[in-house]
Amino acid sequence: MTESEGFKARDAASYDDRTEAFDRFTERLTQPLAERAVELAALSPGSRVLDVGTGTGVVGLLAARRVGGGGSVLGIDLSAGMLRFTTEKAARAGLAPCFELRRMDAEALDLPDRSFDAVLSLFSLLHFPDPLRALTEMHRVLRPGGKLVVGIGGPPPLASRSGVLQAWRHVLDRARHAQGKLLLAPAFLESLLERRLPCRGEAEESALAGHARHHGGALAPIARRAGFIEIRRDWLGHRLELEEPEAFWEAQRTFSSIARKRLADSPAQAVEAIHREFIETCRKVRDRGGALVYPVAACYVTARR
Repeated sequence: MTESEGFKARDAASYDDRTEAFDRFTERLTQPLAERAVELAALSPGSRVLDVGTGTGVVGLLAARRVGGGGSVLGIDLSAGMLRFTTEKAARAGLAPCFELRRMDAEALDLPDRSFDAVLSLFSLLHFPDPLRALTEMHRVLRPGGKLVVGIGGPPPLASRSGVLQAWRHVLDRARHAQGKLLLAPAFLESLLERRLPCRGEAEESALAGHARHHGGALAPIARRAGFIEIRRDWLGHRLELEEPEAFWEAQRTFSSIARKRLADSPAQAVEAIHREFIETCRKVRDRGGALVYPVAACYVTARR
């Protein structure tokens, strides 16, 4: 197994026992972003859609409802736990006939050329060691004129209205944090882990994941190199305030690759000590009238083959 294959296998396996929590928090945090991705794709009844990194199907199920019985959605993922959970979820929703799920590597799609009208992917590209290869594969399986919608986490363009508002929000957040009245996810848990459980093993994130936190514009040039045209950027973000410290903990240890992997690989005693410190800090912030906030956003690239 190559280093890249090993990273992808470990990354996928890290989700296997977090599927229920992932689905629960996805409904609260990610649903608006998934709806925006499907809206940008402008899917028509009867369309053939590929959902790359389907997870618990937040995008794929919306797409299946949009394309109807005459269309089809194929959701792919490397996490066996995610696929089992989503298969049952699609059946409960009555969408199994038009929503197929398969275990597949996005960097080596076992699919025919020009076989889809649209390819969607929300937050999965950050998990691929070679995002250019993954986007090149997405380009290959799209029909000529087919639509790509890919979203990754990151800030809006600085010169945009959203960028100005986010910069102002950042100033306010820093002031509230300095007053002990704000904790932001996933930075709070990740910084706590860096102090108490620094990484001593293999890479926890892809190179793009680390880069995308600071520059959401990294995606468009990669899409252009993969052969896409008519490339446009879009951004959507919102903030969810969590009342309970325990929910704040669960959300971060589920969505943060650093937290999910590092806590899973650490001794139970060490995890419990960090958990106690985390909850105690959250309660102090809440006692001061402060907030536990999880900001979530997607930088989208839409393009055509």
